[in-house]
Amino acid sequence: MERADLLLVFATTPHGPSFGRVTRTAAEVAGTRDVVGCSAAGVLVGQDEIEEGPGVAVLALAGDLGVRRFMVPTSRRADGAEAAGEVAARVLEGGAPARGERVLLLFADAYNVDLPSLLEALGSRLPGVRVVGGGASEDGTTGEVAVFAGDASSAHAVAGAMLEGDFRVTVGVSQALQRVGPVRRVTAADGRWMIELDGKPALAAFRSVVPEPLLAAPRRALAVVLAGLATADGGFVARHLVGVDGARGALAVAEPVRVGQEVFFGVRDPVRAREALDGVLAEQAAAWPSAGPAAAIYVNCVGRGRRFHGVPGLDTAFIARWFGRLPVAGFFSGAEFAPGSRVAHVHQYTGVLTMLGMGRGT
Repeated sequence: MERADLLLVFATTPHGPSFGRVTRTAAEVAGTRDVVGCSAAGVLVGQDEIEEGPGVAVLALAGDLGVRRFMVPTSRRADGAEAAGEVAARVLEGGAPARGERVLLLFADAYNVDLPSLLEALGSRLPGVRVVGGGASEDGTTGEVAVFAGDASSAHAVAGAMLEGDFRVTVGVSQALQRVGPVRRVTAADGRWMIELDGKPALAAFRSVVPEPLLAAPRRALAVVLAGLATADGGFVARHLVGVDGARGALAVAEPVRVGQEVFFGVRDPVRAREALDGVLAEQAAAWPSAGPAAAIYVNCVGRGRRFHGVPGLDTAFIARWFGRLPVAGFFSGAEFAPGSRVAHVHQYTGVLTMLGMGRGT
């Protein structure tokens, strides 16, 4: 490869004072100005997962690719809808007709951007475009994250690139939430408050699946037990429980819920995460039966990794077991983005694996 069409760069917090130098150096080596990425609490490259200290992961993409990169500031915006409009305008500039596959690689300041509204608006403005990526992260020492485009880095922004061309892309989502108790249906709700589940107080349903010692420490119980909210495409997203209203017998979720929505309670479980990842990799291997993918992007939640599994490098080792020396790069994220039936979902505690390879016509 003489030059890259697009360079993905993920750099850990210690590189913060020189993010621009990192992206410029990578761009010079790869012979392209089209660089996108973000800051990260840790990075993944090949079979290595760097969760502490300095690290940079770089993935160069080349081929019959059309690339339109962007960076859109989001300061002082209440939600992501306006930013989504600017992103759509940038990637559709000139009105050129789509050719082949279209994928939007998206990286966002997860501290200062309303991610659900951003993805909802992108789904309306870019119908049929699959969105993958994640929220920029940091190691807890700065309280600030950054996204990259070209040789610029910025907080309070979203960045990324639209890829178009004759290539294939498949996406798999590996969940870490183990269901505890039955799947229930929301029968009364008020914004983020689940008031009734299956016609009974939501708090009673919660107490029925939580061990008594944990119930004695409500704050810890809310930190340990999460809600799995059903999505329109038959999957679910994990969300934290953020409040209890004893008078109403209600529970608050970190996302609005609706009457009729299915929900379950669950806990983060490393065994479940490993089984789910192995299943996703089996599906991906079946989806690439001949030549196989050329590269992969792996966005892994900061809530996974060594502290979660008890050993370092487990996710990348699983990927290598299935796909050998496939070029893989990614980062530990503040949120993970993956396509849904209509709009992309914001995930938590997941690993989102995006496989890229030659198109059907090549």
